[in-house]
Amino acid sequence: MRLVLLATGFAAQYRAMRCAAALGAEVHVLGAGPARSLALSRYCKSFRSFAFNVADEGAAARLDRVAKDLSVDRVLPADLTATQFLARVRPHLNTACYPLSDPQTIEALGSKDKFMALCRRLGVLHPEGTVLADRLALLEALQAGRIPLPAMLKPIDRAGGIGVVQIDQSNAMEMAARIDYAPILAQQFIAGIDRCITVFCRDGRIRKQVVYEHHRGHFRFLEDDALSRVVAEIASTLNLNGVINFDARIDAEGRIWMIECNPRFYFNMDVAMVAGLNFADWNAMSAGIQSVADQEIRIPNAFARAMLHWKRASSKDLKMLRHWLKDPLMFALVAIGYQRRWHVPILESVMTRHKCAI
Repeated sequence: MRLVLLATGFAAQYRAMRCAAALGAEVHVLGAGPARSLALSRYCKSFRSFAFNVADEGAAARLDRVAKDLSVDRVLPADLTATQFLARVRPHLNTACYPLSDPQTIEALGSKDKFMALCRRLGVLHPEGTVLADRLALLEALQAGRIPLPAMLKPIDRAGGIGVVQIDQSNAMEMAARIDYAPILAQQFIAGIDRCITVFCRDGRIRKQVVYEHHRGHFRFLEDDALSRVVAEIASTLNLNGVINFDARIDAEGRIWMIECNPRFYFNMDVAMVAGLNFADWNAMSAGIQSVADQEIRIPNAFARAMLHWKRASSKDLKMLRHWLKDPLMFALVAIGYQRRWHVPILESVMTRHKCAI
């Protein structure tokens, strides 16, 4: 099997590539920007630069030509930009695609302010918030007392917690002055436990699901019937397809607050794969909901901290470590902060030229 992975970044996209490769597939990457670094991985069979800024019939034709040249079986999107692109060009595309919701639904779920409005419309608990045009508008609103504190400040369209800060009476003006993005979502702070749920849907029905908590790289997979019911209702109402990841917070009274949604492949999907459920696989083999629970896994950095405190490694910890060590160059680069703190353009250039020639 041959797959094309569309990517516009590196970190989460690398995890998606590993999950696709775990299906026994050759993975060919069409990428832009930092995705070029994926060529450094032994699991990237080839890399080609691709523009995602226009999603029309011409873009679909370009994608079909590449897919035909590579004899690929299916196209998978590795991030939100790629997911939005593929959802828009899909009506004009001849190559088979990973299951996706329609572009309007993806937009409503993937933008924090629109997801807030969607939850309000569906009657789902969600922190209230206000969208401010820029840093100046935020500072003025804080000075006027229009933003209840404590609060969370967030960009509306970034992932992975980038740009998210918590403010209170002691630091609000100082932290607001440092904000370097616009617009800004100022959101009600809800105290409680963070919990995530990821689902794979077909026509509004959940076919795969994991619920988990994670702190500093220590993942705990569990069951949460109440959270599952909330997400099942959203999936059914919106007729969702593909992978959807939700962040929730459980307050002291046990109420479930939906915080945000990622309608795409998500950062920790390789951990779920090691636990036993690969969300890159578009096949649902069971008539019921496939899931994993009652497991704990440490990713390598958390595993190392545990060993320093003489904590015993589990079989799942070792399986996660082996997963990373199968791609030793990438493991070393990620461990020392590659792409987050530094990168080597000449190395990327050499690998990209080599894999484009394959």
